[in-house]
Amino acid sequence: MRVFTKDEKILLTRIRDGQGRNLYSLIDHWINGVSFQVNTQTNSVDFIFQNNPGLNIIDRIKEIQTIVIQSVNLIKLFEDKGYIFTFINANQLPPNPFTFGQATVNDPSIQYHFPDPRISKMFCEYSVREIFVTPELDKFIRDGFITREEVRANRQWCTTMAALVVAIITLLLSIYYKFSDTKTAPNIDFENQKTINSSNITLTQQLFTIP
Repeated sequence: MRVFTKDEKILLTRIRDGQGRNLYSLIDHWINGVSFQVNTQTNSVDFIFQNNPGLNIIDRIKEIQTIVIQSVNLIKLFEDKGYIFTFINANQLPPNPFTFGQATVNDPSIQYHFPDPRISKMFCEYSVREIFVTPELDKFIRDGFITREEVRANRQWCTTMAALVVAIITLLLSIYYKFSDTKTAPNIDFENQKTINSSNITLTQQLFTIP
């Protein structure tokens, strides 16, 4: 699986900890002063920004678009992988269209139509669904946001590297001892030859000194 951003890790942790039972509760940490108008028939989403003093609408649109894109893609990805599942409670469906969020009603506001049809469709779909967690998500987070397969691959890599290091050390030791034996053997022969030569000289001297 891919590498996750800091905000994506926070989103996943919120889902795991029960702070993201639905799309609204999942992203409410980031949407102060923002509401969403959702039409599930046309799959359209409008952002409603409370027009507070000092609001930088361009930067705020980018922030909200980012968290919307991250949240719906994460839900889709982890639902497809079996880490979470979602369902629609038909008895609690809101009237269509509906609005949710944190912008104050009847205050001056700025409306922005979200332009991406694919993300809009997922946002509309998940805005009426509840999110439930499987134990796999908790394990995924505890393992450092990596999958079982990645954990297994990392362990296999460590095992392979350890075996390779042992093999290299064994080879080096084998070469060292072989070299040491080869170097020591001539020294032994040389010492023996010195002893033999000394004995021969002594014997020769003795022969020539016999009266």
